[in-house]
Amino acid sequence: MPEPRPSVVIIGGGITGLSAAWEIQQSAGRVAKLTVLEADSRWGGKVLTQTMPGPDGGQFVIDAGPESFVTRKREIWDLVRELDLVDQIIDPGNEARGTYVLDGGQPIRLPLDPISFVHSPLLSSRGKLRLLAEPFIPRKGDDADESLADFVTRRLGAEALEKFIGPVLGGIYNANPETQSILVTAPIMRQMEQRHRSLFLAAVAMMRTRRRALAMETNPPPYRFISFRDGAEELIATLTQRLGADLRLNAPVNTILTHDGGARWAVLSRQEQILADAVILTVPANRAAGMVAMVAPEAAGMLKSIRHNAIGTISLAYRSADLQLNAPISGLMIPRREGRRIDAIVHTSAKVPSRAPAGYGLLRVFFGGGDPETAVMLEADLVNVVRAELRDLLGLTAAPVDYRIARWPDSYAQADVGHLERVAAIEAVLPPGLYVAGGSYRGLAVPDCVKQGRAAAKLALEQLPAMPEKS
Repeated sequence: MPEPRPSVVIIGGGITGLSAAWEIQQSAGRVAKLTVLEADSRWGGKVLTQTMPGPDGGQFVIDAGPESFVTRKREIWDLVRELDLVDQIIDPGNEARGTYVLDGGQPIRLPLDPISFVHSPLLSSRGKLRLLAEPFIPRKGDDADESLADFVTRRLGAEALEKFIGPVLGGIYNANPETQSILVTAPIMRQMEQRHRSLFLAAVAMMRTRRRALAMETNPPPYRFISFRDGAEELIATLTQRLGADLRLNAPVNTILTHDGGARWAVLSRQEQILADAVILTVPANRAAGMVAMVAPEAAGMLKSIRHNAIGTISLAYRSADLQLNAPISGLMIPRREGRRIDAIVHTSAKVPSRAPAGYGLLRVFFGGGDPETAVMLEADLVNVVRAELRDLLGLTAAPVDYRIARWPDSYAQADVGHLERVAAIEAVLPPGLYVAGGSYRGLAVPDCVKQGRAAAKLALEQLPAMPEKS
């Protein structure tokens, strides 16, 4: 008996794929069969929560990937509410609070208010005056993309790029500000410039608008950033529990072929053929390229051209008595110009004390960007490198009581200038019924991935054939 129509296959079980599946499931039965294929042995992709037992009881809760989500991008807050997860959220605090930037080998606190800005040694007097001149700089005359470096230098000055904005945004996105697209990295900054001419004037206007909007909103987010009591993977676990789809782990896809004379798609996974009316690929572009090479060679070539770097994190647990740092940091951004072997440090338990048992603390170290060798070196060698960096940068000499490592090789997209144009070109040449979404395309933050997954699902639903009449 033929398979009921229509059917959708989603390739990739990270937050993008699961969000796409959730959107389709909410479509009131317009899809007869929904299959989600994940090559790994777990769901979630880069959303990964690890645990370690505490030496004296309790446990460490480690978000190896994203640990908090900005609610300004409403897609994540909408999904949390739909999944009835509001009671599970916690406030991780201001992401920038207690953040330092390494400058000349010394951690310098990031100035977040006018008084600390005036007294901060991070910028010279000339650099501060250039920053204060921002309201008088004319807006860009066109909508063309530019690098993060070009945007920040144009509006705030070269020193602000080198000492302030570049290390923060470049560190968050594990990318080079000189090539990093502003339209992907921080599109809101370009929107602020276009609408208000000045970032400073825009910030003032947005504060007023936000207050009015929150006052009128029925269910506003309680915090600017949210996390979950049991870690970020609680979002993934809830999605997989609530989805009624055919969810398959350990199911790598080899290729996609046409079927029924091009009317449908055949997804080949472990010598199994799964037929579909629509396929949504939510894997990194460098993996999607091989899957669509037979049916969309032009798109495959462009997908392959999107660069991907490796990234990794190691979380280290310490006794509180040993975790006496030279500076009271909650985070340390490390610009590549400093020549260090790690990219950033987050004092997890300083931000969210419940992540570590009483009497212990937790640090998370990012690696792979400034020194790609760290992403592939042996575990013991990596631990030694990280401990040496922590000793040099923070004066931390004690050995950790335990640690956990997570690595994502060749899976962190580098959104170079013109990236969105390339993505649009890929979408334009993909055959009807094939869709791409996820961190390789229109933003890699979790809210961006949720938005892309749900948008791709809506596009797929729009082109699906009508459900057959029941006899």
